[in-house]
Amino acid sequence: MKDSKYRSIVKLDFQYAHRFMNYPGEASYLHGHSGLLTLEIEGELDEHGYAHAIKEAKKAAWAVADNFHHATIFQEGDPLLDLVLQGYEQTGMKGTTGRYGAPAQALKHDLVWSFPESRVAVTKKPSTCENFCEIFYELLKDKMNVKKVEFRSSSLNAASKEF
Repeated sequence: MKDSKYRSIVKLDFQYAHRFMNYPGEASYLHGHSGLLTLEIEGELDEHGYAHAIKEAKKAAWAVADNFHHATIFQEGDPLLDLVLQGYEQTGMKGTTGRYGAPAQALKHDLVWSFPESRVAVTKKPSTCENFCEIFYELLKDKMNVKKVEFRSSSLNAASKEF
């Protein structure tokens, strides 16, 4: 069985707020979602019968997703970004830890960067399900053999991409 390729599937769910800057309609207002990230990781079966160790995959995926969990996501250039960061500074809402109480690791990538102490992330493109697929792939591709990413923000909004 060592020559067969399998896919391990990792799912993470987290809550986030965002808005679509300059969008005509209610989506231009800050609003929240329960996001569901699904990763398909391809590999040959190891000596234990796994394509990829799920515990390790979840740990690596959460190291990235923690920057979005209970965070507000802004697109680059959004005038609300500085106001929110200033408001958090003025009210002392800084220093929030990540999942399980450990400090979240800041993201610094061309597609997304974060301010984990304020639970804020900034994306280069609008925070659509399609763009989240690309972001999570780019941030995780060097840590595991990600072949497919699906992101769902509701029962109506979802996207997937094969890599």
